[in-house]
Amino acid sequence: MGWKLRVLALLLGLALLTSGTWPLSLLCFLYLLLSQKRRPSPGPSERTRTRFNLPWRHLLASLLLLLSAVALASGGTLSPLVFFAAGGALLAWPTLGRRLNLTGLVPVEGAILLRSKYFPVFWCALAELKPGAEQFPMSVSSFSGTILVFTDTGKTYSLASCFALGRKEAEERTLALFRSAAPSGRAGAFLLPLDASGAADVLRARLSPLKLHSDALPAYASKVSGLLALECSNGRVRRAAAFEVGTPGAPALPERAKELDSAPLTWEVFDAIGKRTRWPEPDGFSDLLDSMVATRGVPLAERVRQLESSGDQLTVHSLSGDEVKTTRPQLRAIVSIYS
Repeated sequence: MGWKLRVLALLLGLALLTSGTWPLSLLCFLYLLLSQKRRPSPGPSERTRTRFNLPWRHLLASLLLLLSAVALASGGTLSPLVFFAAGGALLAWPTLGRRLNLTGLVPVEGAILLRSKYFPVFWCALAELKPGAEQFPMSVSSFSGTILVFTDTGKTYSLASCFALGRKEAEERTLALFRSAAPSGRAGAFLLPLDASGAADVLRARLSPLKLHSDALPAYASKVSGLLALECSNGRVRRAAAFEVGTPGAPALPERAKELDSAPLTWEVFDAIGKRTRWPEPDGFSDLLDSMVATRGVPLAERVRQLESSGDQLTVHSLSGDEVKTTRPQLRAIVSIYS
């Protein structure tokens, strides 16, 4: 019945437009827009779902362009230009955002957060995926959310982003996203949240989109040189984008990944990348994070051997005896994620 209601809403909306009652037609088009909200991604039995559903950006842009035409036919002067400009901007958003650097970010001092340079309600944070004793491709396949992997170095990161009115709310939301991205058990890989300056350094690379062969992502991943942005859930890659990495510039987010024709296993993609690059080895942070996972719910004094401070830097002695240096925001985030 769902598609029948959408067709009915479309016909009714067009009929109301032609009758001059365009405000009522907006309700029909709004229903169409909301009904296109993508459902959770699916298993093999749902591969036959329709591919004709347009993204919300295209639907809203089409609605604005249609309103522009109606306003022009009604004798409007300014409104047709406003609707047309808004619709055109939405259609050209990926290119427009890249050219105008609208995705630029600013590090927040004393935090793990970066804030949008032009949209102050948008925030994000970055965490490095540290390898443990297990094979990295198998370990990382347990993680969900947006994963950025530099295919030439093997460096892998988890990206959390949200909308929030203030820093406290943004920090709570991004940390909650990191907690939900990490598996509940000991997966063999760990999230190391980066402070704002460290995250900004990672995101400074200038990215140029590459053509992605979405029907054979694992084979493509074994050859691409640059950055892969993957959106993962339930052990599968649902969306992906590939970028060539250029010279450093201002920190910015990569473009949103595109939906794949088929959803390969996350392990398949990382196993393919591992055939052309060497994954980072476990280090002191790996041991610290492993002990933090193993001691969830225990007071901090029993989770580390010793803490020493020197200005903004902290020296942490893990239970295994390794010594690592962190910043205060980084340690607070580690404790929050693995509490």
